[in-house]
Amino acid sequence: MLCRSIICSSQICVFLFVVVQQVLAVAEPGSCISSGSASDVGSCRQPLAVQLQRVDGGKGSHFYVGRLSIGKPEPQVLQVLFDTASGHVLLPHKMCKSPACQKHRSYSPWKSSTAWDINATGKALDQDHRLVPDTAVRDAVTVEFAQADLGDGKASAILVRDQVCLGSEFSSQVCTEVDVMAALQMEEEFFSDMPFDGMLGLGLGGLSTEPGCSFFSRLLDHTPGLLPQFGLSLGAQSGEIYFGGHDSSKLAAPLTWFPVLFPEEGFWEVAIKAVRLGNQTLDNCIDGCRGIVDTGASHLGVHPNRFDVLSRALAVAAPGQGGGCQGENLEIDLGNFLLILPVMDYAAGPACKPQLGSLPLGPDEFKGVYALGESVLRRYYTAFDWQAKRMGFAPASTRRVQFGAGSRQARQEFAV
Repeated sequence: MLCRSIICSSQICVFLFVVVQQVLAVAEPGSCISSGSASDVGSCRQPLAVQLQRVDGGKGSHFYVGRLSIGKPEPQVLQVLFDTASGHVLLPHKMCKSPACQKHRSYSPWKSSTAWDINATGKALDQDHRLVPDTAVRDAVTVEFAQADLGDGKASAILVRDQVCLGSEFSSQVCTEVDVMAALQMEEEFFSDMPFDGMLGLGLGGLSTEPGCSFFSRLLDHTPGLLPQFGLSLGAQSGEIYFGGHDSSKLAAPLTWFPVLFPEEGFWEVAIKAVRLGNQTLDNCIDGCRGIVDTGASHLGVHPNRFDVLSRALAVAAPGQGGGCQGENLEIDLGNFLLILPVMDYAAGPACKPQLGSLPLGPDEFKGVYALGESVLRRYYTAFDWQAKRMGFAPASTRRVQFGAGSRQARQEFAV
């Protein structure tokens, strides 16, 4: 989801407004690929791989979610979306009575000995007591989402500092203190359709209310020697996100790096030179185009001022005689690298209907924006360099799943 923050932010929801007010109340180890600087040589640790599972949401959406645990001594486990276009950890608070909250697992600060109630500047509300009474006046953060697949929605939250961990305590695990958005209200239509409990934002610092809200920034501060990069590898039904490096076996070619545009805004976005369908140019980007990597979007998101043009062009896809759809490749030209989507990634169904999402943004807001969602990310390994403010793409290697085990049982491999 894409977001913008006034004070705070969340998910490439496509849009995020944050208002503060007073309210009552791993997987197998991967390979460490150096960023290329001399300081990285010999200093990076093995990355942590967090397993992801593809799940279906409402309105034909689907997402890749993973496990998060929060609090001590008994961690509370929730399923979250690792969202590259927001800057917070957003979880339903135990006190949230919204129907959308009731449909998901929630977080209870009272069950955690490491939880502290804080205000919007990251300071403890009471230096002598970790948690304040329900009747205390609190800062609230309101986030407003607009997402291509699910529509619009709001969440209102208070901030709680607690220990957030990824991975398993029985294998590899990383933990850090994070200022968590604990939601007290979540709008029904938007959040009920989400097949996960919350979100872990991985956007740059510009999308966070204050530095303590950024999970990856806090992780780097508390984990010496961790390479300031993370990477994403998605398959048809599962995937991995790597913190502190990358798994070279997931790359079919070396990474091609691009500078992040306007890093102060917090989005992982790169310049797009043109968008083409076969030999036909659909957008020459003469006034500038940019692609925002959005792990919270199922399909390619398109700004309203280009949506009709692309929809008409992609509608030429037709059913094939043997099933599926036939059509030209859709190309997103980054200059010295092409993101290529075969027809199966942009058209589906008996009529081969274009699978695009309209980004509900104003005519001048984020002009020329494309949201690079799951349909793009499944084709490419994507690397995020926090320190150098750059992104890398490489063709994804073929994933193979083995069925069967033992000498008497046949083993079959299928590309996924």
